Amino acid sequence: MSVLSAARDGVNRALRPFGVQMVRGHSDDPAIQPFLSARRTLAAARRAGVSVEDHIDRYSAAAGATAETVDALLRLADLGEHVERVCEIGPGSGRYAARVTAATHPDAYEIYETAGDWLPRLRSLPNVVVRPADGHTLSATATGSVDLAHAHKVFVYIPLVVTVGYLDEMARVVRPGGIVAFDVVNENCLDAATTKNWVASGATLYGMISRTWLLDRLAQRGLSLLGSHFVPLSGGRTELLVFRRA
Repeated sequence: MSVLSAARDGVNRALRPFGVQMVRGHSDDPAIQPFLSARRTLAAARRAGVSVEDHIDRYSAAAGATAETVDALLRLADLGEHVERVCEIGPGSGRYAARVTAATHPDAYEIYETAGDWLPRLRSLPNVVVRPADGHTLSATATGSVDLAHAHKVFVYIPLVVTVGYLDEMARVVRPGGIVAFDVVNENCLDAATTKNWVASGATLYGMISRTWLLDRLAQRGLSLLGSHFVPLSGGRTELLVFRRA
């Protein structure tokens, strides 16, 4: 059994009481990590009598985490009530997309999602444009064409080199004055209690990136930090970072 398979099996054992399971997306690329099964997640939410957003929040973060994240993004970005185009990497269940769409009413909402079982649900979103996802790039999105490029609970799980590639792509596709937003685990997220908890639990699923290095790299690509907000994550937290393109 591979290390990835063993890790996935361990995560699934921990998630079994919640009625969900992690599965691979439709790509065989090793850089694309496991995803939540749409069928099992939707069924578990129905059994619990709650929305998919609430169901995922309860086991992967904290109640209300999705709404809190989007509220923080919108407050920091100050996008207004209408934008022309949004691009999201890894929308999954669509819980962030639904809230961003309701608040900003974009003419087009581009998505890159490698987990094909979630696509039928995602296609029901207003003005959604499903882009071909290779797990590395935003190749179908024109340079300087979007008002907001964002990702949530994505860069926490994928390899650093893939994250960096996606960040370069986000900087490329956002137009001048546009917003780039995403969350990562960095040194500000790892206080003594969190570190102790993750070591004790063997939380190998999460990846970390240097905040200082990240800010310097994105500054070189014309992105300036507007602000940040800590977001709950199972056993710890991530930091939502919001940038504006010069």
